Amino acid sequence: MQNPLTDYIIELKLKKLYHRDKASIEELLNSRAGRNLLPYEIVFNDQVDWEKLKDSFPELSEYYHKACVIYSNYRYLIRRKTPLPTVKEKIQQEDVRKFFEVLRALEC
Repeated sequence: MQNPLTDYIIELKLKKLYHRDKASIEELLNSRAGRNLLPYEIVFNDQVDWEKLKDSFPELSEYYHKACVIYSNYRYLIRRKTPLPTVKEKIQQEDVRKFFEVLRALEC
């Protein structure tokens, strides 16, 4: 029997930071680097229907929420075809630094 978590492969936007072109949801959730980058992958990768995945896989809910917080605070710097939901919550200081690291990596 196939496992949708293992089989769902994502073309990553943060290839430089994760050092891979593609990864499954399971790989992202099971690696420290994947968990650290997942909210930012959600923010910048609008080719994936994260809303649908979040509903299918509850493990993604906290990362999706964090991505919405990041997006809400910096949406003027982010280009997406479909916006993420707005959350009226301040971004944590550690996430500010990480956001700009990710933004720089995308520009290179």
